[in-house]
Amino acid sequence: MKTSVVIPSYNPALKLPETLEKLIPQASFIDELIIIIDNNNYNEFAKSLLEKYSSTLKIRIFPQPNSGRGKSRNRGAELAGGDIIIFLDDDMLAEKNLIERHMEYHHKNPGIIVSGNGYRNPESANYDFGKFLINMENGWKNKVKGIGEITFENFNFTACNMSLPKSLFQQLGGFDARFSDGEDFDFAIRALNKNIKIVYDNTLIAWHNDWPTLRNFISRQKEYTQAKNEIFKIYPEYLERFSNRLPATPPFYKKIAGKLLKVPITWFSSTHNSIFAVLPRKARFLFYQLTIAVNSND
Repeated sequence: MKTSVVIPSYNPALKLPETLEKLIPQASFIDELIIIIDNNNYNEFAKSLLEKYSSTLKIRIFPQPNSGRGKSRNRGAELAGGDIIIFLDDDMLAEKNLIERHMEYHHKNPGIIVSGNGYRNPESANYDFGKFLINMENGWKNKVKGIGEITFENFNFTACNMSLPKSLFQQLGGFDARFSDGEDFDFAIRALNKNIKIVYDNTLIAWHNDWPTLRNFISRQKEYTQAKNEIFKIYPEYLERFSNRLPATPPFYKKIAGKLLKVPITWFSSTHNSIFAVLPRKARFLFYQLTIAVNSND
C-alpha cells in the first residue's frame, strides 16, 4: 500500500520548510510528497525546495495560479500515485510517528477516513494571546472524545491532518472548490451522508505552527463565518443539523453595548500597555473573548 502526502501552500516561504523538516525522519513511510504551490510568485522558491529536499524526501512540486485550498487539494489528489492520501496543511509540525500511524489505520480498517489532531502546541504559546488560544482550544477538546468515530452528534473534523484511500476521495468527488473556506466541513458531511466511517484520533499529532495576533484571528473568524454562510446557502439542509454553526443575532441592547465596548476592548487587549498587562489572566482572557465576539460578527 503506497502513501502520497499532499500539502497545498499559498505562501511556502512562511512555514513550509519547518513542516518538511518534521517529515524527513518519516521519509521511509512516504512514497511521494506532493506540494501544490497555489501562487505563481514562488517558482524560484519551488526550485530551491527541490534542491534542498529531493535527496531526503521523494518530493514533487507543482506551482499554479492562485485557485484556493479546495482546488489545490483536489489537484494534489489527482496527481497522487499512492493508494492512501494524507493531507497536511503547510504549517503542520508532524510528530515522528504520524505517517506510520495513519497508515496503520488503513491497513487495519480499509475504506475509512481518518482525522488527527489539528490544534496548536501548548508548549509553543509564548505570548499572552497565544495562551488564550490554547485555553480556547482546550475547551473544544473537552467537548469531543479523544479517539472515536465521528458522527453528526459529535462532529469534529478537519482536513489539515487527514488520510483516506484515493479511491474513496474520488468516490466522494473531492473537495467542493466553490467554497473559499470550510470545504472540509462540507466534505465530511457528504461522507457521513454516504455512511462512510470517519475516525478521529487526537493522538495522531501534527501541531498547527500558526500563532496569529488578535486582529488577524478576528479577520480569519470573519472569513470563516462568511464561508459557512456560503455553504449553508448552497446546502440549506445542513442547517438542520448545524444551526449552532452560525453566530446568533444578539438582542438590541447587546448590540448597543457591543458598539460601546468595541473600541476600548480592542485597544486594551491588542496592546501590551501596563494597564492591560497587570490584569489577572481570567480578566485578560475575558477581554479577548469579548473582543472576538464583538468584532467577528460585523
